[in-house]
Amino acid sequence: MNLRLSLSDPTTADFEKVYALYQQAFPVDELYPKELLFSHFNEASNEFWSIYDDQKWVGLVYCMTEKDLTYVGFLAIAPELRGEGYGSATLALVKEKYANNRVCLLIEEVSDKYADYEARKKRFSFYQKNGFQSAGFKIAEYDVHYDFLVATGQSLTSAEYLSLINHYCGPEYAKVVNSHVVD
Repeated sequence: MNLRLSLSDPTTADFEKVYALYQQAFPVDELYPKELLFSHFNEASNEFWSIYDDQKWVGLVYCMTEKDLTYVGFLAIAPELRGEGYGSATLALVKEKYANNRVCLLIEEVSDKYADYEARKKRFSFYQKNGFQSAGFKIAEYDVHYDFLVATGQSLTSAEYLSLINHYCGPEYAKVVNSHVVD
């Protein structure tokens, strides 16, 4: 495996498949509005990466950075390539690329009150195996509850994350996303 990240935006040849995977891999109620997502392509602090294994396109990762905090907003591997180690390798690559930053992400809340509890436990285990731990708080966005994870050995406060996401969303979309701490 020889992974690399390549910036992607609506002008790059691979963007159609990147955006299609983004729409397919995540529930509709977790996707950012297209206008919000597309408004950040020219900002160095928001990077939509295509993931390649040599010349083979394998997926996407979208990162948002504020100061020394990098939030992995979206990570998806092409369905036919899942289970081959690309997700783990991509997380290692992201942590290496943003080595001077605290790297964090959200996963759907792990609780037995959800019908897909076993899948959520498996997802949490995947991230633990790849060097992430609970940050000690939960976040809700679009009324979806998430567990907040940070790279092992790192920490952050909910206020730092809320600053990052509200800055990213701007006043108009911050009301729509409605990111807030939950119990």
